[in-house]
Amino acid sequence: MAIESVQKVGLFYLPLRSEGAPGAPINTLNLTVYTPKSLVTGHSEVTQAVNPPLSVSSHVSGPLIYETVMGPGSKIRIDLKGWPEIVWPPEAGIGPVIPENYSAILLLEPDFSGGEIIYQYRTGLTGEWHQVRQPISKTVAGHDPLSKAA
Repeated sequence: MAIESVQKVGLFYLPLRSEGAPGAPINTLNLTVYTPKSLVTGHSEVTQAVNPPLSVSSHVSGPLIYETVMGPGSKIRIDLKGWPEIVWPPEAGIGPVIPENYSAILLLEPDFSGGEIIYQYRTGLTGEWHQVRQPISKTVAGHDPLSKAA
């Protein structure tokens, strides 16, 4: 009996959201996963209801890693790094070097249904990093999990 190799094919959309206690930051991730090259890219939005309101928007990318962890089962790990969204004028040439404003480690269940995220963000180019650890869940496209009571 011959062992057949598994071929990774496909691109899929992965909407995720993490939230903690009331008043804690909320991280909304809209990712695409390209399985042939194990690459993840997308957008992160960290928001918080404070005065003034917190809104850190980042273009994110990173590798998709399948790993075995202590205890039963395996996890899917995604390491993301993010940079602020920049609208650069067409034909404006090379822009300045912009430091990253977001990084995250996601540990997801094998079916991508949920897991945990450890992320850090900063406001401004040289602002202080804020680290957050929260549970994360997959959301349905176009569905806000906070509006269940409506």
